[in-house]
Amino acid sequence: MYKIILSSLLALFIYSCATSNATTMEFRSATTAVRSERDLKKGEEYALKALDMETHINDAKVAYFLAIEIYKPRKKWEEMNEMLDIALLRNEGFRKINGKDQPLDRPLVLEDRTVIRTIIEAVPVYKEQIWMNVFNQTVDLVEQKNFEQALEKINFAKKVLKKIENHNTSCLLYLDNGNLEKAKEELQKAFELEPNDSAALKTAGDIAFQESDFKTANDYYQKALSNAPNNSYKNEVTETLVYVNVELKDYDKAIQYSNELLSSNMDNPDIYYNVGVIYQRLATEFYDSANEDYKACIQSDDMMEETLNTSYSSFNNALEMTELALNYFMDASMLEETDNQSTKTAISDMKRLRKNIRNIYIPSLEKLALDNNIELN
Repeated sequence: MYKIILSSLLALFIYSCATSNATTMEFRSATTAVRSERDLKKGEEYALKALDMETHINDAKVAYFLAIEIYKPRKKWEEMNEMLDIALLRNEGFRKINGKDQPLDRPLVLEDRTVIRTIIEAVPVYKEQIWMNVFNQTVDLVEQKNFEQALEKINFAKKVLKKIENHNTSCLLYLDNGNLEKAKEELQKAFELEPNDSAALKTAGDIAFQESDFKTANDYYQKALSNAPNNSYKNEVTETLVYVNVELKDYDKAIQYSNELLSSNMDNPDIYYNVGVIYQRLATEFYDSANEDYKACIQSDDMMEETLNTSYSSFNNALEMTELALNYFMDASMLEETDNQSTKTAISDMKRLRKNIRNIYIPSLEKLALDNNIELN
């Protein structure tokens, strides 16, 4: 009879240990050490002992306590994240036994006045804090050019929360390390999370551009532009569209995008300089083409009217592009607060090219046309 009663009492005790009211001397000692004595190290020792006890096997509050009251103040983000994961697992056990999620000892009130009452609701809030801290550390390490540690940090961030920023950042870090295969893997994971993410689309365009697949790059940039989150990013994507259209030799579109950039960046010397580079590129292409035809004309025994006219037209186009490039470089120079050697060199190069076209090539072609009774178009 007594054995039956004793067994029933023991079963009741074991069941009560699995509910939210269950506690142990170790956990009480941990909370006292932290909340009354302000001794986090001592509190951690007791709490870790409590965490391993059978009494707390379906109790999320010990792991939650370790995460929020011991590891969070010490900014031990990896340990904090581990404890939050354990809290989530143990809440599942608590729910199976009690039919509800384990409540917080005290409700948590967010800035927007949302009241959090359970551990399972609180965990994502604190995971967001961990992620933000780790991501900011990653950014700092990138700025310090410590890419190896930055990659370690962002890989940890992936364990905290699933966010597209994790994969976009690690993709760029792998690109910086020259690991194109890993970069593409991370980019694919980014697209799986958000197929229309502007940053991922632009990076995909950048990779295609590096691989000289300009049509694919243009497609990605167009999609990135359509999904750009703000004007600043829209300008950045528009700038890449200028360059890819130059590579595709769609100069009208390149100039169109250039004008869009200038309309919203009237006081930005970098934009003027970059547009100048576009026209410089166009001038160079026209010049190289004209020069090839020019050589063919002066080396031929029989003057080729079509070739001469083509050369003359291309030199005039080169001259026009040179003038435009020079104007943009000079505008950039006026807007720059300090002397910029790159701008000075570009201005000098354009002046020299303009002088050569005006004083050498065009007069020479006009004389050839006159001597051979050819009418220039």
